Amino acid sequence: MNSVSTSQPVHFHGLAPRFLDGVLEIPVYHMRGGTSTGILLCEEHLPTDLALREELIRHIMGVPLEGEVAANSQITGLGRGIPQSCKVFIVARSDRDDADIDSTLAQLAPGKAAIDWSVNCGNMSAALPVFADRVGLVSLQQGTSKVRIYNTNTGVVTHALLDTPESGKPMASDTVIPGVMGHWPGVQLALLDPVGAKTGKLFPTGNLTDTFDGIEVSIVDLAVPMVIIRATDMGKTASEAPTDLDADADFRARIQSIWVQAGIKMGLARKDGTPMTEAELAASETIPKVCIIAEPSAEESAAGANVRVRYFTPQAAHKSLAVTGGACLAACCLVSGTVADGIAQGLEPLGPEPKDHIVRMANPAGLLKSTINGSMKDGVDNIPSAAYERSTQILLRGHTPIYNASPELLAAYNDKADAA
Repeated sequence: MNSVSTSQPVHFHGLAPRFLDGVLEIPVYHMRGGTSTGILLCEEHLPTDLALREELIRHIMGVPLEGEVAANSQITGLGRGIPQSCKVFIVARSDRDDADIDSTLAQLAPGKAAIDWSVNCGNMSAALPVFADRVGLVSLQQGTSKVRIYNTNTGVVTHALLDTPESGKPMASDTVIPGVMGHWPGVQLALLDPVGAKTGKLFPTGNLTDTFDGIEVSIVDLAVPMVIIRATDMGKTASEAPTDLDADADFRARIQSIWVQAGIKMGLARKDGTPMTEAELAASETIPKVCIIAEPSAEESAAGANVRVRYFTPQAAHKSLAVTGGACLAACCLVSGTVADGIAQGLEPLGPEPKDHIVRMANPAGLLKSTINGSMKDGVDNIPSAAYERSTQILLRGHTPIYNASPELLAAYNDKADAA
């Protein structure tokens, strides 16, 4: 396996922020990673001031500059009107010994100005090594290359493995994943030390199960904090279409009540470390995630599924299953005594000796496979990694104009030009 070089300058194929006919233009890559799409930006192209950085991102993605706008389609920006396509990754060369690049995710919601800086995206992370190579943050070598990615939102390091052809040749397009048509370049991603991404514990409340509003749940924090519920306890089967689940107002109100109470009990906090309020949790676009689970059908079992799931972001039902949420659910399925115990089929629980456990989860787009490496001894968990495969592609790269930028944002780029 080849390590990557990080000594060369960032070149972005010659692109840099510029003014064209008096309009500020920013270099962007529009990419797909897994079942998500989003924008990737070089940190050195952005203002250091957070307020100006957020203004720029709102312009790029076509979300409100302030407040909320119901049913915004993002027609004025590069977002696609759904949370899975409302993501911006900011990427920089890392100065950490255990990472080659730093990634920071800005998770937006189509109708809101607020930006969530607290979570990672396992799907879009597949785009990061290709982007970093293209802009000169790293240099992939022929053969199997490893890019070490530090996510500043969660503090988790991910190792991305990809097969790199000789210079001038295209990457092999032979990876197929649920929810994505066709064959594309593949990236293997391994989350290192994924336990307790937000709370520091696999089971943040200290319990394998908790009860809210009379419903038994398991609260698990691996890659992302999530509330896991038996579908039957909510009057569901976990075979419903995501649109039908979103349209069930009573169900949505019940599930929101549960995730708010769970978020309070597990001590979810803002990025500054202060506890989130009930109102903030109710409005949260990112944490905690929620899923309902059921035994796989005979057809799903024949295809290799161990469990069936419907996943929530939490504000909306996901069209498939996020890989971070899938890894979290996979870990829950491997621990005796959780709500997944007896639901998940054909799995060997974590034992005293570390080993790989593959969990296949049936979701609206097909099967998601997650590989959990770990053990459980005397109630103490040890899960050094969770791995998954995604595909990626570059959709478009170039400059995007920022119309009606504030005087402060324009001044920041004029200052950059003066300093260059």
